[in-house]
Amino acid sequence: MNSLKFTAMFLFFGTLLFGQNVSVSDYNVPVSTAKILRLNGTYNWSQSSNDSITVVTANNAAATLIFRSFYSSLPFAWFINVDAIGGKAFADWTHDISIRPSIRKYIWDDMDWFGFAAFDARHANTFKQIESNFQVGGGYGRYINATALAKAVRIEEHLLKEGVIKDHLPKETMIKIANIIERESEFQGVYGDTYEKEWYEAIEKEIKDSGYLVGNALGAIGILRTQQVLKAINERVNERYYGWDLNIGVLFNLSKRDKSPTNSPALALSGEFSYPIGWSSQVDAFANVNTPVDSTFFKQVITVAGINYLYELSNRINFVAGYNLNYITPSAGKSYADHNLTASFVFYLENYINLGINANMVRSGLTKQTDLSSSVTLQYNFF
Repeated sequence: MNSLKFTAMFLFFGTLLFGQNVSVSDYNVPVSTAKILRLNGTYNWSQSSNDSITVVTANNAAATLIFRSFYSSLPFAWFINVDAIGGKAFADWTHDISIRPSIRKYIWDDMDWFGFAAFDARHANTFKQIESNFQVGGGYGRYINATALAKAVRIEEHLLKEGVIKDHLPKETMIKIANIIERESEFQGVYGDTYEKEWYEAIEKEIKDSGYLVGNALGAIGILRTQQVLKAINERVNERYYGWDLNIGVLFNLSKRDKSPTNSPALALSGEFSYPIGWSSQVDAFANVNTPVDSTFFKQVITVAGINYLYELSNRINFVAGYNLNYITPSAGKSYADHNLTASFVFYLENYINLGINANMVRSGLTKQTDLSSSVTLQYNFF
């Protein structure tokens, strides 16, 4: 019995590890781009009543807007991150908006060393003015958006299941298909409203040239499955990134939220890491550490770190979990840590609309208070 279990496990994991001919690190393109715009909305209403009185205990609405865009090439890259939260609780309006643009100039065209400049600004309804910082420095690393290759893998899975292809396609074919998927805007610019026909035929040609196509064409089911993946019909392929970077620089505080004098310049160290685990999971992690360059150098330290995990349970259901840590070492007094743990199930409903069931735990190291919350959200993915 144990022998049979071992054999079954070996075959299962062998299929995961060796069935696919292409891995995410094979997708090494000279230019990589990505753009995400999402809107989440929530509403919470509740009341409490007894024989004599009814009281509304909650009447809250909130919306979250997330925008991510990056362009990465050798020798230049830029990133734009925007997070905006707005809401109303009874008669009180709240907002919290942050913008974080940055640019990189790679020193050599064939190496990943770069100089960078970054700016961040934030304003909330409790601030007296905008809080802002500017950072300059250098680093090493590069990010690649491999979502196009993930879509190619999803198309391959469907074609195998439908018997349109004989086996997993060669790595070279998968890379070529991903490059065609990446060039959607190019096809649209050349062929106009009928570009999808040319786009699908270019993908079909690569599959046919591989010698793995059953018959002479993808056929109706092959085109349908390809369209479902590329146009997010009845399913969604989540973003896939891989790469890492390490940065060191000087952080200049330009303004503080309470209009008090600005902080001393600080030494800032940071790093990021992203990598898909197989083709169903994505891990993203980051860490930032800064300390003032003054008499409190490495006596006062602020550390922010986090890790996020996404797992595609199916083509229509995702599990997302995240953990963020803020560790504060003041120049005087004891250090403390704030913890934020989140977990969500995201259900793909129709085209670009998702339903999320979320849970959140926040533990404040300063007040020793733990807050638990849950919510249901509707998310619209613009792109």
